Amino acid sequence: MSAPTRRYHVPSAIRRSSLRIDADEARELIAQGALLVDVRRHEDQEHRLDGAVRIPPDEIPDKLAELPRDRPILLVCT
Repeated sequence: MSAPTRRYHVPSAIRRSSLRIDADEARELIAQGALLVDVRRHEDQEHRLDGAVRIPPDEIPDKLAELPRDRPILLVCT
């Protein structure tokens, strides 16, 4: 049995991404119905994100079928 593989990326804090948006843009998209997904690896009860669905990065591939395709999805890691 082979070990699971992981894909790693350079964090957007280091490598600027054209897909990265600022907080005001995120708030506007959420107000228009975008889905907010909290992708932090460990749940932090002190810093909960109201209205966010929590899916750690390693679980995203298994959850793709559950995510909507008819509205924007915002991934957030605080």
